[in-house]
Amino acid sequence: MIRSLSRGLDILSVFNRRDSASAAEIAKELKMPRSSVYRILDTLIEKDFIYQHNSDKRFRLTQKIRSLSDGYTDEDHMANISRNFLEKFTNKHNWPVALATISGLEIVIRENTDQLSPFAVEKFTIGYRMPILNTASGLCILAYMPKDRRKLIFETLLDTNRKTKKNILDIKNFNKKMSAITKLGYSTMNRTRRFDDQIAISVPIITEYQEVKGALTVRYSKSAHTLNKAIQIFVPSLTKAANGIASRIYLHINRQRKILK
Repeated sequence: MIRSLSRGLDILSVFNRRDSASAAEIAKELKMPRSSVYRILDTLIEKDFIYQHNSDKRFRLTQKIRSLSDGYTDEDHMANISRNFLEKFTNKHNWPVALATISGLEIVIRENTDQLSPFAVEKFTIGYRMPILNTASGLCILAYMPKDRRKLIFETLLDTNRKTKKNILDIKNFNKKMSAITKLGYSTMNRTRRFDDQIAISVPIITEYQEVKGALTVRYSKSAHTLNKAIQIFVPSLTKAANGIASRIYLHINRQRKILK
């Protein structure tokens, strides 16, 4: 391990948790010699990642710090913070659970526990895409999406169906389904498979800004539980995990806003 690099990253982590810090505070928190802290701070100032404010002599991050996260998307961040929540769910219930988000007219798997679950008949890779209306995740996210955006997606799907000569979607039935999902707080989808018919249950991830960020979905064998029993077992755990992820997203958004001020 390169010690100076490790210490530099530890110091940046301190700033990620705070608005500002003094060299003494950093040295105390990291149990690091103050002389080492000053050397690393001088390097970070030289590289324009931090600056020392003249008024209080405390160190703060500059906007250049955002360049370190170029290529790292909100979806990547959500996948990272969701991992522990998903693993806890599968450790408790054994069935696989996935985090999915919308990309265009498709659902994208961002994280899952397929490799951890002993009951995962299918193992989906991260980045796997599915048509938005063919999944419990897609229906769940659509239901909690702002109506104008949902209407735009529906109209695009309608136009796509016309071009491919598929059955035209029924807007009235679609809206009824959306209302039913928001009333229940979850969506379900039957998944007919070659070896085992499955059911997927999905709950939304909604931040305190009332913005739907994605959905958590469990897949289980239809023969294992009745739907009502599965809802009783899985929905509370899914909702708890979704709320935990939403809280972490909220903290991340607030932290980023403070950095940009």
